[in-house]
Amino acid sequence: MKTLPQSLIAFLVCFFCTTALLAQEAESQLEWPSFRGPAGNGSSAKATPPTQWSSTENVAWKQKIPGRGSSSPIVVANRVFITSAIPADPNAKQDQPSQRQPGNRRSNRNQIALTKQKFLVLCYERTSGDLIWEKIATQATPTEGHHRDHGFASASPVTDGEKLYVNFGSFGLYCYDFDGNLIWKRDDLGTMKTRNGFGQGSSVTISDGVLLLPWDHEGQSYIAAINCDNGETKWKKLRDEPSCWASPTVAEVDGRKIVLQSGQNFSRAYDFQTGEEVWKASGLTTRPIGCPVTFDGLAFFTSARGGAVIQAIPLSSKGDVSGDGVAWTLNRQAPDVPSLLLSENRLYFTSGSKGIFNCVNAKTGETFFEPQRLPVSGVYSSPVAANGNVFITGRGGKTVVIRDSVDYAEVSTNDIGEPVDATLALVGKEIFIRGEKHLFCIRNK
Repeated sequence: MKTLPQSLIAFLVCFFCTTALLAQEAESQLEWPSFRGPAGNGSSAKATPPTQWSSTENVAWKQKIPGRGSSSPIVVANRVFITSAIPADPNAKQDQPSQRQPGNRRSNRNQIALTKQKFLVLCYERTSGDLIWEKIATQATPTEGHHRDHGFASASPVTDGEKLYVNFGSFGLYCYDFDGNLIWKRDDLGTMKTRNGFGQGSSVTISDGVLLLPWDHEGQSYIAAINCDNGETKWKKLRDEPSCWASPTVAEVDGRKIVLQSGQNFSRAYDFQTGEEVWKASGLTTRPIGCPVTFDGLAFFTSARGGAVIQAIPLSSKGDVSGDGVAWTLNRQAPDVPSLLLSENRLYFTSGSKGIFNCVNAKTGETFFEPQRLPVSGVYSSPVAANGNVFITGRGGKTVVIRDSVDYAEVSTNDIGEPVDATLALVGKEIFIRGEKHLFCIRNK
């Protein structure tokens, strides 16, 4: 039998390897496009991340990052994106409580010394962790402070696989290409004044070339649809809601898309094309933060300040469905800062911001196993899931890995060595963790 020339063999090997790599890259383009993952519910169907790590074990790279904050990393192709805010003057005091105004103690308890800030967008190389580019979106002096646990840039970026979108609230909405070139910006959206000076932090949601921008605060609230190509407003719907930090979720029902948005007065659904209200339901408590998720014709909303509530509302509802129109309600141990996690028919959540872990049947609200106390010090990071495991990260930096199952079983407990408030990104065989001072890539060696 004749053998192939070495040059032809080399060409074929190179061709097939290149083809495989390109196919792999195309498949992974949108593996973690927002802090809620590819399905918008915290889970990934493709990732196979590690389950063991420490501050040194299985740390592929560790990159020091400027500023602090809870905005979470997102990953597209070979790039990792985060946002941050730092004082424009490096000698300026940061995160120092300002003087309280007499008679207004509560509204000023989270006020921070206000100095001019640089609002940053940062891009890192996925394999090495090297900084590819850093852009200053804008420089401005905030009009209010922020919660002591966070910073001035708490909203996470999103991507559609072609462009990057960053929401800095009162300081603008920005669109970049993956090389850091500014495509458009909107700095005419208004000025937010949030309850108790907690600060801004709602992330935008993307679907079919449209950004859904939530704007609930102590002034005139609204939700808007923004064209991804040029930044123009497609529609804007006023809302009678106070401060809310939840991001919208897009769902499909009866052949059309609707936009789900939490609210203290009502959980609502809007027509994706026009912004007209489709249905609403009361029942949540003060200042919802967690994002809605959906399963099998139901939308799930949650809040945990001034009472614990998880609501399941049929997506096909019409009008005001408060009360009898709600499929089921759970009035215990709902999450506060973290969002709900959905994996198959299992709805996972932690109680308040505590490390008490729950799992219920998404269709019925019935408990799969009794609440479990985890070895973590509080929880702000939303739980995530992939490859048969659930990852819950506490504010102290510990992540508990639990079997994604109707039966409770711990797999491991891992400590990254510094505080973590951001949500983990599970991409391929890697985990990306934004800590208080560093961005980590966890990968099995």
